[in-house]
Amino acid sequence: MINKPLVSAIVSTYNSEKFMRGKIEDLLSQTIVNKLDIIIINSGSKQNEDKIITEYLSEYPNIKYVKTVERETIYEAWNRGIKIAQGEFITNSNTDDRLRKDAYEILSNYLLNNSSVALVYGDQLISSIENQEYDEAVSNKVIRFPNYTHLKQLERCIVGSQPMWRASLHLADDIWFNGKYEVSGDHEFELRISEKYEIHHLNKVLGTFYKSPSKSNKEYENMERTKKEINEITSNYLKKYVNNFSLEELKLNQRNYKYQLMLPILLYEFCKRCDKKLSRGIYPKLFFHSIEFIYYFNIEMLLRLGEFEKVSKLCRKYLRFKTSDRIQKIYNEISAEDSSSET
Repeated sequence: MINKPLVSAIVSTYNSEKFMRGKIEDLLSQTIVNKLDIIIINSGSKQNEDKIITEYLSEYPNIKYVKTVERETIYEAWNRGIKIAQGEFITNSNTDDRLRKDAYEILSNYLLNNSSVALVYGDQLISSIENQEYDEAVSNKVIRFPNYTHLKQLERCIVGSQPMWRASLHLADDIWFNGKYEVSGDHEFELRISEKYEIHHLNKVLGTFYKSPSKSNKEYENMERTKKEINEITSNYLKKYVNNFSLEELKLNQRNYKYQLMLPILLYEFCKRCDKKLSRGIYPKLFFHSIEFIYYFNIEMLLRLGEFEKVSKLCRKYLRFKTSDRIQKIYNEISAEDSSSET
């Protein structure tokens, strides 16, 4: 029995019966389980998680259970759970991922001792075996995430699936997950946080990320949808990021990318692949950003400066070798304006 919990773990389940018992046992094995609030949201599942979950309710009063008739997006379910959470800190706990036994102790201690940090995250092991516990996965491949910067997050999510953050972000700052997204709402949530607060990466492996061999993970089921969500999120936030630059900052950022823009695109891609292979990680060390992101970032800066001829030239240069919906869209808009002004 606990009084006011330190950490609230939000578990959303939809057709995850095969992971459910292992998920609950994994959370109950945390070193700070006596300070842990477990909130399970059954989002209209068609499977029998209900039977498994109810077995634990009488013995563990720190487990709260909510079942909805209709299916919600995972982010709507997380918001529902957060509204009844009592912990000072909150974390999402995906049914198929597993934790090092002291993961929540390490993450919560960091937040307790670093008041300027709003969200903290660690590294993860990759597991392709269902319900593989952390201790069984210690020899698996490691995802070593980069240290956090807002600019890196503007390209792709670098936080992973097991962060912990302050409940005050919801209660005091009114920052919630956007329920319209199906796979990338955590990416958008973290961008909103880092516009105002510090996010920190701990160089410690604290859990496992289950990567289904059949690619049944939500983000891999429909890569077109995933890509569309990420592009929508990152494009909107990158525009805000660029619009906040002073003239001096714009010029400085353009100088920083000058030499990368001078490199032939195919050579850049080759160098990036080599660096990724040599660094033996998912995130290469020398060229973190994709060449598409570098071009798009510079195009947005040139648009801010009103350098439309340079924008058109940079778009043409990129589109000769690669495709990009957002760069193509900007090029079409610039070309249409040029045509209308000529007539």
